[in-house]
Amino acid sequence: MTCAALAGLVLMLTPRSAAACATCISSPFGDQSYNWPYLGLILLPFGLMVAIAGILGYLNWKTSIMRRLGGYFGAQDDPHIIKETT
Repeated sequence: MTCAALAGLVLMLTPRSAAACATCISSPFGDQSYNWPYLGLILLPFGLMVAIAGILGYLNWKTSIMRRLGGYFGAQDDPHIIKETT
């Protein structure tokens, strides 16, 4: 009886191999897909800054073009109207 109990205790305390998650098991070289979320989180602020700077730059360019074209094609002052005020 003690021999069977000792054998059972040894079998219960023997470490078993740990099972990996389904993603790690299916990947032949270990899980490389965990790098993409971190890369996305690192690059996301830079992408947003580029998008905001691009939008602001476009609006500034559009405004400056409109100002330049407004000087050429805008209404000209009438030379017969006196604009001086006192």
